Parts: sequence; C-alpha cells; structure tokens
Amino acid sequence: MLPLEGIVVLDLTRLLPGPYCSMILADLGAEVIKVEPPLPGDYMREFEPKLKKDSAFYYAVNRNKRSVSLNLKEAGDREAFLKLVSKAHVLMEGFRPGVMDRLGLGYRELKGLNPALVYCAITGFGQDGPYKDRPGHDINYIGMGGLLDQIGTRDGPPILPAVQIADIGSALWAAIAILAGVVRSKATGEGTFIDLSMMDTVLSWLPLHFMEYAATGHAPTRGDFLLGGSFPCYRVYQTRDGSYLTLGALEEKFWEVFCQAVGREDLLPHQFSQDPEIFEEMERLFRSKTLEEWLELTCATDDLMLYPVNSLAEVMEDPQVKARHMLWRVKHPVEGELLMVAPPFKMEGVDFGCRRLPPALDQDREEILGGANVENRKNLI
Repeated sequence: MLPLEGIVVLDLTRLLPGPYCSMILADLGAEVIKVEPPLPGDYMREFEPKLKKDSAFYYAVNRNKRSVSLNLKEAGDREAFLKLVSKAHVLMEGFRPGVMDRLGLGYRELKGLNPALVYCAITGFGQDGPYKDRPGHDINYIGMGGLLDQIGTRDGPPILPAVQIADIGSALWAAIAILAGVVRSKATGEGTFIDLSMMDTVLSWLPLHFMEYAATGHAPTRGDFLLGGSFPCYRVYQTRDGSYLTLGALEEKFWEVFCQAVGREDLLPHQFSQDPEIFEEMERLFRSKTLEEWLELTCATDDLMLYPVNSLAEVMEDPQVKARHMLWRVKHPVEGELLMVAPPFKMEGVDFGCRRLPPALDQDREEILGGANVENRKNLI
C-alpha cells in the first residue's frame, strides 16, 4: 500500500511548480486529478523539445495522474468541478491572487462545500504585499529573493543556474505544507488555506547567508561565502585534460586527508587562505593530472572528498545512480521511451514506480466524471 492511497488531489496548476508538487503526492499514492482548461490544457504540453506529440517537459512532471478538461466559466463544467471538490482532500491552484474568488471558487466558497479541504495557492509573491498581483518566472524570483546575487565568482556577474530553484523549491515546500494540512484535517476535520510564495521560497533557501549577515553585519557576496568557492578547500578545479573536479574538504580532518594524498603537507595551514598565490598553486596542482588520474587517487584513498563534475550522460552511467534505480525507462505507446527521474527517497515496504503514464488532455473524463457530461467532451478539447 502506498502512503497516500485514498487521498484525492485536484490539481489546477500548470507549468512546473504545481505539477512537480502534485507528482510528488501522486508518487506517494494520492489520486491526483489534473483539472485542465480546454486546449491547449496545461501550457507545459506545448513547450519544446517535443516528443512525437507532447512536450518532453510535460512528461517529466506528470506521471501517476489523471486528466479532465473543464471550463470553469461554463455552468455544466462548474457543477462537475464542485462535485469533485466535495469529495477531494486537497485542491492546488497557481493563479494570480483573486482569480478563483472572481470565479466564485475561492477558498471561502469551497470551504463551505467541503470544510476539511486543504487548499494550496502557489503564486509568485503570495496573497498579500505590494507585489502580489505581479507576474514573474523563476529568474525573477531568484533575483528578487537574493539567491541569484550569490551565484558566481568574486567580481564576476551573477550566473543563471540551469535548475529552476524557485519553481522546484516551491514544489517541495508546497508538498510539505499540503501533507501537514492533510494530517491536521484528518485529526480535526478542519481544512486550511496554504499561501505559498515562490519569492518567499527563495528566501527560505538562504538561512546561512542571512544568519551570517545578522552575526557579522557583513552580507556575503559572490565568491565570498564559506560554501561559495571562496576557500581552497571547497572549490571547483580544472584538470589537465580540461575536465572539472569538486573538492569538498571543509572539515580539518578531510583537508588533512587531501594534503597527505597529494603529498603536499605544506598546504595544511592554508585550508581557508584567501591568498591569490595559494589559489594559483592549487590550480596548478589540479592541472598536473588528468581526471582519470585524480579519480584513481580518490578510489585509492579513504575519505578523500574529490569527485567529478559529471555531465548528464555520465550521471546516467554512474554506478551509484544505477544501484539506487534513480532513472526509470518507461515505455509509452505513442511517444516511445521516456526517461524519468525517480523520487529521491526509499521507503521500507513500498514499491514506487510509474503506475500511470502522464495523461493526454481529458483522457480520464469518463472515469472521473462518470457518464454525465461525457457527451460534451468534443466541445472541450
């Protein structure tokens, strides 16, 4: 039995943050129903690169769900939606503040229908504050939240990460909050409204930075933070053949292991040096060997925290990734083979997997709504 079996989630969100969150819940066994508007449905279906029909990105975050297409401005579909709400445990939406209220489907209205409902609204800036009605994307939230300012080298420009930190981070926090809300609802019979801001999520990723600021009066800057590459012991280095390695010898004992392994005990006093000559010496040291030679040293030395910067292709072949079954190859009858990333946790007695392929738009209408309104399907997609 999966942990969330019996929990029904109505997911009105689109793109990345909400669907990633609802996929977590679906992987855990919740019955997630994607409530999509008429064509094109979830905007993510249209993103490049495409497989044979839908976007590869859509398939990345929508497994183990069902789909029904409803026009919430149309009376029949509105009635069908309210019937779903009456039986749901969770509702997720990602519209700007006030949109659901203007439809007459806000939390206050739905709470009257289902007092135990856990309602999660994921927005860029939250339900209040001067920015609440502004649009944005991940790049805007990590910039506004101070995170982008921390990524890069000293005296260099901010470097845009290829991972959507605000989006994915918000999905994780939303999942945590929803699970807490469900536990509370089960215990008390009372639902709750969850107001989750993506900009707030970005701030939540910076507790060390803000505490350093409070403790020292000095705000960390790019290349200046303890874990931002400002010291020889915790840094990315290039090898003789142009590859890259990460050295993570933050604790004194691990720095000693590194210095002894490379035969450079003279570097022991310089673990946290900011002397440019020490950095140059470390860079020369790493350029003295190829990546393969460095990895041989790592394998031969206990507790040497020296690992490669892997490409995605190399990650796929990594023995640890294979041992942990972190990549699933799933056959789709139309799209071919899909490569999915597994949940990052294991749970005793639970076999996680792709139980349902990501659904086509409105694929599960009859199953979800029954015979009623099935004849209207052609008008919706």
